[in-house]
Amino acid sequence: MILTCALLFPMLMPAALPQSRVARLDGGSTSGKLTAATLESVTLEDASGGSRDFAAGEILSLKPGPLPEMIAKGEAFLKNQEYQNATNSFEAASGEEGAFWIAPYASLRHAECLLAWAQRDPGRANEAAKAFRTWADANPDSFWLPRAQMGAAEAMAMSGDVDGATSLMQQLSDTAFEKNLGRHVELQVNLVRCEAFLIGGQAEVAEARLRDLVVKLDKAVADPKGDVGTRGMFLAMSSRAKIRLGDAITQKDGPRTASSYWQGLANDRNATSDVRAAAWIGMASAARESGNLRQAQVQLAKVIATLPASDDVLAHALYDLGEVSKELGNNPTPGETYHQRLLEKYPNTSWAAKVR
Repeated sequence: MILTCALLFPMLMPAALPQSRVARLDGGSTSGKLTAATLESVTLEDASGGSRDFAAGEILSLKPGPLPEMIAKGEAFLKNQEYQNATNSFEAASGEEGAFWIAPYASLRHAECLLAWAQRDPGRANEAAKAFRTWADANPDSFWLPRAQMGAAEAMAMSGDVDGATSLMQQLSDTAFEKNLGRHVELQVNLVRCEAFLIGGQAEVAEARLRDLVVKLDKAVADPKGDVGTRGMFLAMSSRAKIRLGDAITQKDGPRTASSYWQGLANDRNATSDVRAAAWIGMASAARESGNLRQAQVQLAKVIATLPASDDVLAHALYDLGEVSKELGNNPTPGETYHQRLLEKYPNTSWAAKVR
């Protein structure tokens, strides 16, 4: 009878745990047991015991699995923005025995959790930078080294060490070339370096580099011979670079001078919603600087009401809208209302940190 039930109701059998997954540049993916993950190659073993090697340069991303319970708990805490619990969970997981990748992956997620926490509490940036450096020293040949070093550069820039961040990205750029890690890594490194210059107030250097990078990214997006798997990544990076370029022009020359750049983006039919929203925010800043507060208010409200942009862009719009509304005597809505909405919806952005 037990055997009959098992045959009739196979859905009652426990589901197989998710395996490690490699996403390739060509748009395909492969799953299996992760047995090696270096800067040169990644190896997956299938159910029959056979293995397949992938050159690191042909891989877009590597997601390990199945995740141990403590890492899974850390991910759940992080999703709920419970940073202390998340960092504790990842730290505990880094000491567990098991598959070769568990400890380094848990330690990497610990550092990345600290970096996310730093968006809310900037004082955590130093701690995050140290965690990334410790990780890189312990895992110099890991497939995830570029990811860790880019995280380190962001944390270093946030903590004021811009020279260290840009120097680290130059080292990573050299490593990417030497190891043939792919164009997507090279362009990511360049973008992180540009953002470090911008964070450090070196707007002129950031602008020059971003202008060159935007051209390269747009060519990569439009390349008919490009890898299918990278197109979405390049488009997202292009949008981010265009927004950062506008930020650099604004930082260097002021909102009114930057207005023509933002206007061009707003009129671009191919602009993503993120870029268009950032352009409207930029034009609102120019109107505000010129004393046209009501025009700025309307423009910012339009961003929030009509564009499905990213958290950071919408948080920026809410922050500026709150400021403009205060300058208009909290009419028709108190500026604090928008800032409170920002804290509730986008607590992990730099704009929320400014409100706090």
